[in-house]
Amino acid sequence: MRKNFTEHRFVWLATGMIFGLALAYYWPHEPAHADDASMGDRFAMCTVNTLAGNSEAIFVLDFTTGRLLGAAYNTQTGTFTQTYARSVASDFKVAEDARYVIVPGQANLRTTGGGPPASGVMYVGELNSGLVSMYGFSYVQSPRQLPVQPLTLIAQFPWRQASR
Repeated sequence: MRKNFTEHRFVWLATGMIFGLALAYYWPHEPAHADDASMGDRFAMCTVNTLAGNSEAIFVLDFTTGRLLGAAYNTQTGTFTQTYARSVASDFKVAEDARYVIVPGQANLRTTGGGPPASGVMYVGELNSGLVSMYGFSYVQSPRQLPVQPLTLIAQFPWRQASR
């Protein structure tokens, strides 16, 4: 007795593979983001995207001094060629006992005051002032060491009443 075309296992296997490949090709793709933040007792660190196809920048928030410092790694030179700094304590108007948190984010900024803006931003919150601030930075892939660039305060909003 002769087998029907649909009774062959190979036919079903090949049909399933073709259907699966077509589905995977046309299914909407969602990019993966590797931004991350980590906190210790006296400081916090977060990674922030610079530009598409480039490495990330790293930012460190020192809870003791209230300074936000960062550096962007240049893949062409294999070193950090851009550094950033800002006193966030003065933005929050706190002198002592400041309690900060920091997280990275994405934004489509038109300008940050310097050169072309990076695609990533940082959100810094402070408990005593009850404010959250958004900071941006410019990024230019330069083969030479650039002077320290200021971080730009983009926006601020209160999330609770100040405790002082």
